[in-house]
Amino acid sequence: MSDRIRSAAANRLWPRSTSIFLILVGVVLSVLSFVVVINMPALPWHSARAHELQATYDAFRQTGTLLIKAVNSGSKYTQVAGPGPWVSAAWDDDPGAYIIASLMGVVTHSGSPYPGLGLAEALLVALPLLWLPTAVARIFKRARAGYAVVLLPPLMWLLNNGTILAGTEYGLSDSVSTTRVYALYGIAASIAFLSLSLIVLFCTFRLRIGALIAVSCGIIVLAAVGDLARSLSGMGIAAAVGVLWWLHTHKKWRWLVGIGAALTAITLTFGLQNVTMSGLNAARSATTGQSMAALPASHGTWHPLYLGLAYPQPITGQRSPFGIEWSDEFAWDKAWAIDPKVVIASDQYDLIIKKLYLDEVSAHPLTAAKLYFEKFLYVVKHFGAMLAFILVGLVLALMRRAPQRRHLGAALAVTVPTILLGLIPPVLVMPFLYYYSELTASLSILVAIALGGLVWSLTSMPAHVRASERSRLSTRALPSAPRTESSVGLSVIVPTRNGSAVLGDTLTTLAGVLTAEDEIIVAENGSTDDTWELLEAAKDSWTAPAALVLCRSEPGLGEALRTGVLSSRGRRVLLTADDLPFGLSDLEQFERLPANVTVAIGSKAHPDSRVRRSWRRAVQSRIFRFLREALLQSKVGDSQGTIWADGDWCRSLAMVSRESGLMWTTELVLAAEQQGIRVVEVPVVLSEGHESGSSRFRFGDAWRSVVGFTRLAVYKDDYSDEHWVVPLHTGPVRQRDGSIP
Repeated sequence: MSDRIRSAAANRLWPRSTSIFLILVGVVLSVLSFVVVINMPALPWHSARAHELQATYDAFRQTGTLLIKAVNSGSKYTQVAGPGPWVSAAWDDDPGAYIIASLMGVVTHSGSPYPGLGLAEALLVALPLLWLPTAVARIFKRARAGYAVVLLPPLMWLLNNGTILAGTEYGLSDSVSTTRVYALYGIAASIAFLSLSLIVLFCTFRLRIGALIAVSCGIIVLAAVGDLARSLSGMGIAAAVGVLWWLHTHKKWRWLVGIGAALTAITLTFGLQNVTMSGLNAARSATTGQSMAALPASHGTWHPLYLGLAYPQPITGQRSPFGIEWSDEFAWDKAWAIDPKVVIASDQYDLIIKKLYLDEVSAHPLTAAKLYFEKFLYVVKHFGAMLAFILVGLVLALMRRAPQRRHLGAALAVTVPTILLGLIPPVLVMPFLYYYSELTASLSILVAIALGGLVWSLTSMPAHVRASERSRLSTRALPSAPRTESSVGLSVIVPTRNGSAVLGDTLTTLAGVLTAEDEIIVAENGSTDDTWELLEAAKDSWTAPAALVLCRSEPGLGEALRTGVLSSRGRRVLLTADDLPFGLSDLEQFERLPANVTVAIGSKAHPDSRVRRSWRRAVQSRIFRFLREALLQSKVGDSQGTIWADGDWCRSLAMVSRESGLMWTTELVLAAEQQGIRVVEVPVVLSEGHESGSSRFRFGDAWRSVVGFTRLAVYKDDYSDEHWVVPLHTGPVRQRDGSIP
């Protein structure tokens, strides 16, 4: 088998309809988030940055050059002399958001940068949600884990201070960070979230070497964009490339290759960022007339670290143990006191602030350590709800001994570098909302994974461990104790409700073809007409060879079928309807099947079936088949036909079945498929009057079926965990005339 075929087989976990359904869930989440962001009012930046943003935006509209501004415009802190009317701009800040604002102006044609920034933020927030449900589903190899991601917006609202957005603090504010988190920080977080979600998705695929290299290159480009949006933000993304290579390498070289790939990705990311800025600087130099060497560059590493010693003054108002105030002017005054001529953000300024910082920390090391630990605890408290949910979900998932643990572990490893990187700004500088970009992105990924893991764990526990299951099973009992070879060949189960108009003909037809080895079990369920009286009269006058057994159940098709099956004794069971929708065409086909067929279905979807349907029923059938494939991963074309099953197996199903309505036969087919039993479909001939009879499908039934599909999707794995009886009947099936086919 070629590598391509092996990769395709390993990557296909479910039918295409399931993949489409997962994407539809993603579309719902994506559209919701996009609408929320796009309808937010413009979120202005802090004053100096807002002036610089507008100046660079206006300059780009006039010149087509990024990151320049008119002389004496923009922020007063970035004023430099130039030979012409234009000078370099935003050199003391992360350039990514400035670049995006200018480029989006080409789309919005607005005089303000904020509409373009809002649109860019909306797209970046929405895009990863398209594939996030698929990624989560593939981690746990269960589609319902991905469907659960539809609950992510309300969950984020509960866990992340009242925002439904995943991966960003955009638009949030609090008593400390009073200016709402704006695009400079929101875009950086959303790029990180997008990148991490892609890596998590690709971790669930088996990639050939060419595809692996291409994916790695794409992630490196995203990491470089992240670095432009926020300094070093993309390095955690680049490091996660190592996880991809670790997964795709044999055990002997796995760690070496993974670490090497991570280091290579980090190096390439840093190089790509520098190449990009060199190109932008060349364009700036050509427009401003400033030489490349004369272009100003910020050296602000030590400035925020020094001001970070002001904690807890900006948070609680209490004075810092170092006597430092959270104010740029405070640091500037300290530097000017040492060198009155020093230029803010210059190399010399950075050296002065570095010395001030190191002097404070070295003079009071324990105080500094305590201060940083307090900031760390503050950050943990801020994200406490998210961390608690993640812990519960992941612990439950990791406790399961299942193959899902490998992909789950890889997904967790993908987020670790970004989490560690994300702790640096709030702990070393200040725990403001603005500094949570990387933490919010990575923790949001983990919340989505934990949500899927929680649903997967709770809905795939073996049924016999649930108290509710024990209570449900305790009310049911098989008709006979020891399992011995039954003398009854075929049990025909006929559920009926208000079926007095058709039951007479049905009983007559069955009586004419069944033998003394067979039995007819009519299960009445909630009739409001004279159905039961008619059945009792038929019982009193019954003279046919086959036995007629009457029973009553709670209302519901599933209740009737279950009661009838549990009352049966046949080596084979036929589940039909009270109007015999296929006449005897299904029974004739069933009797031709080999004896080792455990479950068969009279299928309207069989290509040889003769079925005339109304347009409404045809549309319903197509929709239900799509839902059955998408939610249940069922390969059976029609689960609502008549059923031919091994008696012991069918009674085992009846003992543990949940459905009480129209979905009972679908549950039976699902249980068989989950246990690896091949369900054989046979052709049938649909009777002319079936749709106008008592069994006609109604719109209310359609809605209940959709709900039923969803309910079965949640519990479908339980059937593969049940310890079911081995069918007793292994001998040949006799024809109605006693012959063996």
